[in-house]
Amino acid sequence: MARVVFVPRRRVRGMLIIALAVLGAFWVRIWYQGVKEEQAIQALSWAVANQVVVVDPGHGGIDAGAMGPGGTPEHRVNLAISKDLAGFLKAGGAKVILTRQDDNVPLGESGDDLVERVRLAGKVGADLFISVHCNAFDSRERGAQLFYDPKSAEGKKLAESIQAEIKRLLANTDRVPLSIDAFVLRTQKIPAVIVEVGFISNPEEEKLLADPHYQRRMAFAIYAGIVNYLAGKGTPAGGKPAG
Repeated sequence: MARVVFVPRRRVRGMLIIALAVLGAFWVRIWYQGVKEEQAIQALSWAVANQVVVVDPGHGGIDAGAMGPGGTPEHRVNLAISKDLAGFLKAGGAKVILTRQDDNVPLGESGDDLVERVRLAGKVGADLFISVHCNAFDSRERGAQLFYDPKSAEGKKLAESIQAEIKRLLANTDRVPLSIDAFVLRTQKIPAVIVEVGFISNPEEEKLLADPHYQRRMAFAIYAGIVNYLAGKGTPAGGKPAG
């Protein structure tokens, strides 16, 4: 028969108080770090003032994009993160245009949504074009990654800046930006990037991408990268210079 050990109630209460204090201190530290990071970005928010930014939530309409193993549709994740990103940019003083506000995708006279997304950027005189997508491949693959047009030096700089902030703030990826031949990138004269916010095909990452809190954190990391790029920093906000 196992021996039963009775712990005095006062001792249990003391242990509980210590545990709660340690846990409280941990969350206060996390909150404080988050506040410092946001303050560092806000100190540079002047860089986005009066900028015209087109935020493009990928897919939508009859094209739902990829579907996660748990049933999360890509087009909704793209839209949620894009709306959060638009909110951060507007708060910084930028003029933001979303290529779609809901599941409907304007097809215009061309009948091609990709053509219309690019055409919208030209029509409003956009300074930047940010297209938000989820990646999908093997269920073991994970991590956010940026893509830019190989002929765009500024697109590469923007991609590197955003990738650095996602890596720093979310610590979810060791991937690096890559050049790619994509219609929404090569048909524009302005800095344009595709942000693959993660692999929706990965069950664990799918859960994160479906979480509104994580979506907002991702949007803030993208915003931080845009701010750093426009401020000419080339380094993570509040961080050490690269190299």
